[in-house]
Amino acid sequence: MKRPAPLHVLWEHHKPTMILLGLALVLAVFFTVRFTLHWVYWQDHRNLRPDIEPWMTVGYVAHAWHTPALDLATLLGQPEDIRRKTLEEIAHEQNRPVAELIAELNAVLEKVAQ
Repeated sequence: MKRPAPLHVLWEHHKPTMILLGLALVLAVFFTVRFTLHWVYWQDHRNLRPDIEPWMTVGYVAHAWHTPALDLATLLGQPEDIRRKTLEEIAHEQNRPVAELIAELNAVLEKVAQ
């Protein structure tokens, strides 16, 4: 059985191949660490539901809370334009405080979540 060549012999005779092997190993480690960090981050945030803010759109809230966007838009009286208007704009159009709109939305979403 033939003994494997030591690294210095491989380096002397196959420099380009050894450089490519080193780069491939560095890239593999980099992407493995990156994947692991992203996986841990998203596992932690899987079931989190964000607090509703005035800058959010109806579509964003529906996606974050896993509810049909059309149902939320109908509840807010905006079934035709669910993706473009923020909750703040909707409250302004309805001449009511944003906090009241968000409180109503929170109440409905809490019922749906249970």
